[in-house]
Amino acid sequence: MAELIDKALLVRRIPYSDTSLICHFFTEQHGRITLMARGARRPKSSFRASLEPLFDLKISWRPGRTGMGTLTDVQRGASLLQPAQVLDGQELLAIASRLFQEGDPHGFSELAASLHMLESSKQTQGLSVAVWHLLDQAGLLGDLQHCWHCSAEVPGTMFWQQGHLLCGDCGTGMEISAGLRKSITTVLNGGRIMLSGQYSRTWREIIRMVLNEQGIKATDSFKTV
Repeated sequence: MAELIDKALLVRRIPYSDTSLICHFFTEQHGRITLMARGARRPKSSFRASLEPLFDLKISWRPGRTGMGTLTDVQRGASLLQPAQVLDGQELLAIASRLFQEGDPHGFSELAASLHMLESSKQTQGLSVAVWHLLDQAGLLGDLQHCWHCSAEVPGTMFWQQGHLLCGDCGTGMEISAGLRKSITTVLNGGRIMLSGQYSRTWREIIRMVLNEQGIKATDSFKTV
């Protein structure tokens, strides 16, 4: 088969035998794919320096006739994050890897946009902004002004229950004030405001509950104290 070439983001590497890696990529035109990188663990492999997450990549591969394809070349571009943001970036990779599965045509642009949001954010809520965008692009969130069940616009207090924002007629749960919803919306739209400690903790708790609803275990970044 002819080789294929595409932009890619590496989301996972799994050791295979003593010398190779199984690599999961989000690609711009081919969705999520899994490729065998033969010999990638050998000391002199050309893949060793280039198969890194959180970098712009351009990959070439030969599709498999029945199973996974074979990686043939990797060109590594610029780093997508600052060194201090790498742990948060790895969190995004882990979440994206669970949201967009093998064969899904989505994932590349959603993750790339979230990484850009994280990189460009100079505020402590940068990871919350990036993860919220990723969850929204995966179709798991609604807007913050309307009930996610009945679509009624709610000017006052709403409630968070089992991964949904509800009006008082549709359910009860953790109270979400109009002030918090307005502040989150401002941050998501690029407004340069700092959320209070309580607002930040509540937002992280909301995100943690959405992740848990999807079977994704929250890390310490989204555990409130």
